[in-house]
Amino acid sequence: MKKIKINFWFFILVTFLQFNYSQEFSKSFLIESAQIILNDSKTCILTTISEDGSPSSRVMDPFIPKDDFIVYMVTNPKSRKVAEIYEDPRVVLVFQNKSGYVSIKGLVSIINNPTHKIKFWKKEWTPYYDSKENAFLFKVLPYSLEIVNFDSGISGNLETWTPPKVSF
Repeated sequence: MKKIKINFWFFILVTFLQFNYSQEFSKSFLIESAQIILNDSKTCILTTISEDGSPSSRVMDPFIPKDDFIVYMVTNPKSRKVAEIYEDPRVVLVFQNKSGYVSIKGLVSIINNPTHKIKFWKKEWTPYYDSKENAFLFKVLPYSLEIVNFDSGISGNLETWTPPKVSF
């Protein structure tokens, strides 16, 4: 009887590991799970490429008006991130909640058009800027995202820890 119990639990363990090792989720499920994390996140980390080629990260307050993963942020036109983005528009945004994280790779454009600023301005930004004219708006167009969301059963590959990826 003991041998049967051990074999049973070994079978369960192997089955579990195989399932987690070769996770296959639909794109719509991954996107829906990622959206939950973005909605829970109050801030994100914006990473740009600095002048010397090294990563440069900072906390930002994102505005995501739709479910298309296009992210807007605001900054001082004299900040170093503006110079870094002019030099190389590739960025990474990382959002986190208690269940996991979403990492979005994308291209950022700098918007100084007053009409666009009004349309995509988050009211929480206002106290930090004496006027919208004294701010640049960033628009991040995603080209891929990676997600780990333990509440949804989404984790990385057991061998490489590579999370599932969605390309846009």
